[in-house]
Amino acid sequence: MINGLSREFSMKTERKQANALANLLCAPVMGADFTTARVNGKLKQVLVCATGGDVMYYAREHKGHEGVKGTPVEYCQGTLVHDHDKTFYSYGRRHQECLAHILRYLIASIEYETNLTWSKQMWELVREMIHYRNSLGDDEDIDGNVVADFEYRYMRILETAKNEYEYEPPGKYYKDGYNLYLRMLEYIDSHLLFLHDKNVPTNNSLCERLLRVLKMKLRQVMTLRSDESLEYLCATLGVLAQIRSRGESLYDGVAAIFKQLD
Repeated sequence: MINGLSREFSMKTERKQANALANLLCAPVMGADFTTARVNGKLKQVLVCATGGDVMYYAREHKGHEGVKGTPVEYCQGTLVHDHDKTFYSYGRRHQECLAHILRYLIASIEYETNLTWSKQMWELVREMIHYRNSLGDDEDIDGNVVADFEYRYMRILETAKNEYEYEPPGKYYKDGYNLYLRMLEYIDSHLLFLHDKNVPTNNSLCERLLRVLKMKLRQVMTLRSDESLEYLCATLGVLAQIRSRGESLYDGVAAIFKQLD
């Protein structure tokens, strides 16, 4: 009976899952991220798609386009928030990269490239931009002049990075700072989209938290025995996340689902 709880829960929540899918397909902004799982000793992938109120996990064999196929990401016509997985750039109309990751990479550049100044300047600017966006009230609009100044300073710092790397090329053992500079230059629009649309978050923390729940659960069960078990687990966690997002009692919500007649 215990082994069949996840399967039973998944089957009894098919309508909830269908509603979540419909909402995600229509969402103007959606976060997406992959993580690994283990089934019978073999590595699998799990994709999470989420908005503030709707969440779905998908068990997949691989990442990339094969992993995206059949999920809301494949049909997304809005904005995708992600962590620079280049696969996602083939989907959606606009993109916002997670700036929490960018800040971590900049800190690493500051620590390893102590002779350069651009990374510290960029770290301070990104934090300032995020603070400005987060400080806006619900009834406040984004100031175009402020955004223009941010964009100007952003480009000036990248120019500084260009000059510094030309004067002193990246070392053999640490090129991450230089690669980050190139990335921030190529994907400017995807780093600064949040300054043009208040509906776009500055990071992908929602998906990261949701995947953290999955990782904790997988550590508890150690390993899954079949692909079906992973699929049932994904469906279950998606519904539980939706119950939490609505502020409902998790116990009452789960109890009500199990009380449903077949």
